Amino acid sequence: MFRTEERNTHFRSALGLAELIYFSTVRHVRKSHRNAFIGLANNVMQTVVFVAAFYLMFSVLGLRGNAIRGDFILFLLSGIFLFLTHTKAVGAIFGAVGPTSAMM
Repeated sequence: MFRTEERNTHFRSALGLAELIYFSTVRHVRKSHRNAFIGLANNVMQTVVFVAAFYLMFSVLGLRGNAIRGDFILFLLSGIFLFLTHTKAVGAIFGAVGPTSAMM
């Protein structure tokens, strides 16, 4: 009876999705550490440590120039980002909150 009609445009849907992604990301970062900046720094440092370890390993073993064309760091970054994305996605699925969560 007293409803206001609200048009759902594509732009409004995109903003709603962006808001959901933002709050989900903030909640996930805050779960790892209370301070958001330290949580983000932990994620960045994890990637930097992976890149440094693999670069050192490839350099020591002498595999750096074998059959890899193009920029070697981009080669490493693509593999590391793929691995981290897969690991975090699987971890998010296994660690998903249930229907009794406070967020629900």
